[in-house]
Amino acid sequence: MPHAQVNGASLHYRQYGRGPNVVFVHGAGGNHLAWWQQTAHFSRNYRVTVYDARGWGLSRGEIAVARATLGTDLLALLRHLHIDRAHILAQSMGGRAVAGLARLAPGRIASLVLCGTTAGATNDRIREMQARLREARDGTNLRDHALAPEFEQREPALALLYRQINALNPPRPRGLLGPLPPGYRGSMHELLSSLRVPILYIVGEHDTITPPEMIREAASLVAGAKVHVIAGAGHSCYYERPDEWNAVVERFLHEIQGKLLSE
Repeated sequence: MPHAQVNGASLHYRQYGRGPNVVFVHGAGGNHLAWWQQTAHFSRNYRVTVYDARGWGLSRGEIAVARATLGTDLLALLRHLHIDRAHILAQSMGGRAVAGLARLAPGRIASLVLCGTTAGATNDRIREMQARLREARDGTNLRDHALAPEFEQREPALALLYRQINALNPPRPRGLLGPLPPGYRGSMHELLSSLRVPILYIVGEHDTITPPEMIREAASLVAGAKVHVIAGAGHSCYYERPDEWNAVVERFLHEIQGKLLSE
C-alpha cells in the first residue's frame, strides 16, 4: 500500500488511470474509499489520485495539528507525486485543504469542484446560517446528518457501507474540526476569485450541514463560480447520487480540457 512520507506524516494514497490529473479530497466522514464510485468512472479519462488525510483511513501523523496541515499536506503530496497542476475535487472538510493550497500554491490548481463546502468563502449571512444549523443539530454528530433520510430508506446497504467506510477512521480529538473563533471575520472569496480558474459548487438539495442557500451565497462571493444542486441528495451527494454527480463534473472538466487544448 503506497504511502508518502511528507510533512511529518505518512499519507496513504492510490492512483488510477491516465490523463490529466484529478485529485479527490475527502470529508470528515470519509477517507479514500469514499470515492469508489468516482475512481471507477473518472479513471477512464483522467489520472485519479485519492488519499487519506492525516489521522483518517490509513494515514498517520500528529492528529492534533490536522486542521492546520490539511493544506500543507495536500501540497506536499502533490510535490511527492510530481503533480504540477491538477483539478481538485473536494468534499466538506476537503474545502479546508483547498483553502490552504490556494494560499500556498495557487498555480497548482487547474479548477475546483467544491462539494458540500464553502471552501472558506463566507460573510455574516453565512455565519448566521452556520450558527443556526449548529444549534438545530443540538450537539449531535455530523455523521448523523451526512446522508439524506430518504437515502437511508431507499439504499440501506449503501448507507451501511458509508458508515463502515467511516468506521475505518481512527478516533480523533473532540472539537478538532470545530468552528473558528467567534470574532474571526476572514473569508476566502477574494483569494478564490483571484485564482481565475473554473469553480463549480455542488450541493445536495437536502444538505442540512451546508444547505443550498448557504452554497449559493458562498458562490455569489466568488467571481465566475457556478452552482449545481443535486435533487434528493444530502450532504454526501457524490455518494448518494453518483451518476448525476459524475456526469455534472465530467461535463465541467471536459469543457475545461477542451478550452486548454484550443489555446
